[in-house]
Amino acid sequence: MPASSPQACTADFTAALMDRDMKTALTLLTDDVVFFYSNGSALVGKDAFSSLMATNWKMVENYAYFKTNPVWIVRSDFTASVVYSFTWTGKVRGQAVGGGGRATRVLRNDGSGWRIAHEHLSNGDWKP
Repeated sequence: MPASSPQACTADFTAALMDRDMKTALTLLTDDVVFFYSNGSALVGKDAFSSLMATNWKMVENYAYFKTNPVWIVRSDFTASVVYSFTWTGKVRGQAVGGGGRATRVLRNDGSGWRIAHEHLSNGDWKP
């Protein structure tokens, strides 16, 4: 079920990923969602996202994701966009891994609730 606000959508999506709850995560994405990642890769659609996350979840243990410094740059009845900093940590084959950067998330309300339509993760810091 989509979220009742863009802020709730963002929080619920992150919580679903932390819980490794793909069913809930997918309800918070538009069918045509587009992701751009800091390594230069991109994907389109829920199926591509689900496949990528299934692979990542098999490799990364103790995954943690943190968002800081959110700034909502657009908010209307039907669209919203937020920029924020992120960091992540985990373990792969017993070795600590992690990274971070800045993100832009675009959300859309189709009348039934809020969903993420686009996310762009990139390297660098975001400090408002």
